[in-house]
Amino acid sequence: MSNPLGVLQALQNPQAFMQNVMNNSEVMKNPMARNAVDMYRRGDSAGLKNMAENLCRENNTTPQQVQNMIMSHFGMM
Repeated sequence: MSNPLGVLQALQNPQAFMQNVMNNSEVMKNPMARNAVDMYRRGDSAGLKNMAENLCRENNTTPQQVQNMIMSHFGMM
């Protein structure tokens, strides 16, 4: 997400963020995004966590490093 305000809004209202994602046809063309939305709809938080951890491993980072990077970017640390 390239819009910093969008990120802040997503952090404040994740349900509205997910609704916007589900209504975005460009995002929903991505199989991984569709899979994440399906897990969200089913309430599969373990699956979403597993997906996030796998993405971190593939990008040689940790969930904590990603969280710290986001928080630092917005002056929250």
